[in-house]
Amino acid sequence: MIRIMWLEKITPYYLFQRGLASAHAIFDARCIAKTRRKLQNIKKNNNNDKAFINTAQKQLLVDVSIICQNDAQTGIQRVVRALVSQLLGNQAPDGYIVRTVAASRKSPYRIIDWPGQQATVTAARKISIRPGDIFLGLDLCTRIVPAQQKQLAQWQRSGASLNFMVYDLLPLQHPQWFTEKTVAYFQRWLRSLAVLADQIICISPQVARDFNDYTIDRYRFPDHWIPIQTIPMGHDIASSQPSFGLPQDFEQTLEKIRQPNTILMVGTLEPRKGHEQVLSAFDHLWQSDKDYRLVIVGRPGWKTEALQERLKTHAELDQRLFWLDDASDEALDLIYHACAGVLIASWAEGFGLPLIEALGYGRPVLARDLPVFHEQQNPNITFFKTEKPIHLAHVVQDWITKISEQNRMPPSVDSTSQKAWTDSSKALWEALRKHTDKTSVPMPNTHELQVAS
Repeated sequence: MIRIMWLEKITPYYLFQRGLASAHAIFDARCIAKTRRKLQNIKKNNNNDKAFINTAQKQLLVDVSIICQNDAQTGIQRVVRALVSQLLGNQAPDGYIVRTVAASRKSPYRIIDWPGQQATVTAARKISIRPGDIFLGLDLCTRIVPAQQKQLAQWQRSGASLNFMVYDLLPLQHPQWFTEKTVAYFQRWLRSLAVLADQIICISPQVARDFNDYTIDRYRFPDHWIPIQTIPMGHDIASSQPSFGLPQDFEQTLEKIRQPNTILMVGTLEPRKGHEQVLSAFDHLWQSDKDYRLVIVGRPGWKTEALQERLKTHAELDQRLFWLDDASDEALDLIYHACAGVLIASWAEGFGLPLIEALGYGRPVLARDLPVFHEQQNPNITFFKTEKPIHLAHVVQDWITKISEQNRMPPSVDSTSQKAWTDSSKALWEALRKHTDKTSVPMPNTHELQVAS
């Protein structure tokens, strides 16, 4: 048996944070499960002590560690901006004050003033935790959470609940699409969540199933041992702290995009988004003298250097092919209004914000046949399964013919399938509130844990 003292300097978090050889043995499947079980038992026992009840105003601490330094304008950043905006505005929960917090790998979590100017973590205010406080790991901080798990564990002992958003498990499911460092940090982050999380909040039922299955397969956890909630995503860009500004000569570009048969793709250029297949399909269509236009809105990503070069040197660039690699939300809004339809060719997704955004704008969608996309039951979505560009070219042609013959559907923002970010924030707070009372008392400063070696 290995005896681990729940102390400042001798703890599994300390060992894992410093990468000691023994940490790997401690944090295998059995040890993570046993460590989590011990922590849960401590919280359960302490919850019976009514002397710890605190009636003072509590804090909802929202982690924005990544976006406060660099807003990459991806789907995750849009979720973070939108939910923070709602929570800081009219969706602030009663009895709680919402504070944005941030950390780095070397600096602990502190209160920052965000949104606003770029935050400096070291100059921010320190955090004092009270029983009933809630920490929400809203930003995807795969490098920071493992480095600061000692501080998070201290918060948990002081009576705070630790909640984390999980957007997908793609780096583990498809590591070939990501860098080795991304995969390694993602694994460490999930390991931290397996030990610390009082609750996981997912952006789709598919991600919730994936996370639960992962904890069962990897750590031999009981089914749903970590409580998991799912919240809907919003479609309304205007409620997500949108960015503004239009590129030079954008009006001329927009005039071309307004021509019939213009198809839009939205998303960072990365291997899983399917840009290569779509571009090859449109090459076939252009070679057949089809006057179709393809608009790609997305920043350059990883492992797509060849694709980026192909786009920059394409014969149809700025004629029937358009790549806006730094478009603001203001520009994206105008493009959504101008296009005939939206094509989503991702090979895998945790949710797929462009799908519901397109439907909110009243645009038909052609989407790859993925289970997560079928969660949006909307007749204006057409699915395709083909993997070959030539076959996709035929699918696109048939789809464009179909939508050209039909009148554009009116925007269905009131449809039950089209949630707004206000709905998302309400669901988020309900999910957080469900588990607050269970973790609203402090844990002991020291505790002795027994884990198998």
